[in-house]
Amino acid sequence: MRRIALCLLVLAASACGGAIVGKPTPAPTAEPTAAGVAVPPGPILFEPQQLILPPEAFPVRGAAVSHDAAVAGRGWERQFTTDASPDFRWFSVRLFVLDPDVTAAAFVKDNGCGSVTWPTEVPTADALVASNVGEAATACLYTFRDDGRVLYVATGYRNVGLLVGTQPRRDLVSNALAIEWASAIARQQISIIEKILIAHPPPTVRDTSGSE
Repeated sequence: MRRIALCLLVLAASACGGAIVGKPTPAPTAEPTAAGVAVPPGPILFEPQQLILPPEAFPVRGAAVSHDAAVAGRGWERQFTTDASPDFRWFSVRLFVLDPDVTAAAFVKDNGCGSVTWPTEVPTADALVASNVGEAATACLYTFRDDGRVLYVATGYRNVGLLVGTQPRRDLVSNALAIEWASAIARQQISIIEKILIAHPPPTVRDTSGSE
């Protein structure tokens, strides 16, 4: 299993405008998979760009895609800047389609808080309590010299690994709320994958043990 070398293009984004007032916005709920429809079993064989969270499904109004490209290890990253949000500067979604026999739990274990690298600074990394998302999950807080915070959730579904991160815009946004937002976006991403699998089921292996 590989470790993820994470380089954020929008880490230095700065706030603009006047003072922000009002309570932070609660995290959204994921759009549910079609009721009563079972998700077919089997490994996920799609390319990552076929699965990545589409802009129209992103739950922050006025968000713009600022970075959209392949990453090493059969992955795809889509970054959203959220200039109109009083609570968050940006979100990043990284999706990796792993080998069929690699589990979500293995991906999460191999990509803990110490596995992430940064281009210009080594921030303080702390593990936080993860939300209930995916088949396994971990949450991390990275604190920088200027007291800036970045939070990440690592999770997965079958043989897909997910890293969802964000940078709070103001102190009133707690670490727990930021993790809830990242987890909610991860749930939305998993829901999209499930709907794709329902529409395009994985191939099944025929049992030929009794054939001559």
